[in-house]
Amino acid sequence: MATENNEFLPDGTTPNPDYVATGTNSDKKIIDVNDPDVARLISEQVDTKLADIKEKLNKSYTERDEANRKATEAETALKAANIKRLEDEGKHKEALELKLADADAKITSLTKHNTELTRDNSVRNELSGLDFRSTTAYDMAFKTLTQELVMDDKGQWTHRSGVSIREFVSDYAKGEEQQFLFKPKANSGNGTSKPADTNIDTSKGKSLFAMSQADVIKMYEKGDSRR
Repeated sequence: MATENNEFLPDGTTPNPDYVATGTNSDKKIIDVNDPDVARLISEQVDTKLADIKEKLNKSYTERDEANRKATEAETALKAANIKRLEDEGKHKEALELKLADADAKITSLTKHNTELTRDNSVRNELSGLDFRSTTAYDMAFKTLTQELVMDDKGQWTHRSGVSIREFVSDYAKGEEQQFLFKPKANSGNGTSKPADTNIDTSKGKSLFAMSQADVIKMYEKGDSRR
């Protein structure tokens, strides 16, 4: 005999825990969170949002790079004009000092670039073992991680807190807020997977496209774990 708290479907059967009910009591709809079509829609929706974020970031970086390029060109032209003026005035020593200072600045810039390449390669090596949802997700993680790194007094790249790149990337990948960047983990087959989460707020009959990104990802990941 069913308990008092059990809920019955219109045909008298009990709901499947792999399904989430939406709509009012008089008009219930059942969403199978294990349905491949539902999973595909959710994945597409997440990738679309990530692509939009990447586009905005790329635009911002492009505008920044263009501003830096124009500033560098203006600075180079000003230095050349000052050197020529000094030479025209017969101040060859001062002109030579400016040339040497410019050469030193270029060497410093090249050294900085090579050092940053070492940093970037270190981060990429650590990210290579992670299963990202898409290249957009990978790029977002890479930019976020590299911006948090500094060089210590031994010439090694570390996180601002002092931890190694490996530890920093590992902690980042485990963070709950970053899980939308990665593909949901497949069921290990040990029989310990959890049932689909039925605590998602779908009581108002929201469609998948009307739900928040966090709820959609949550529903997808919980349902996917039962595959």
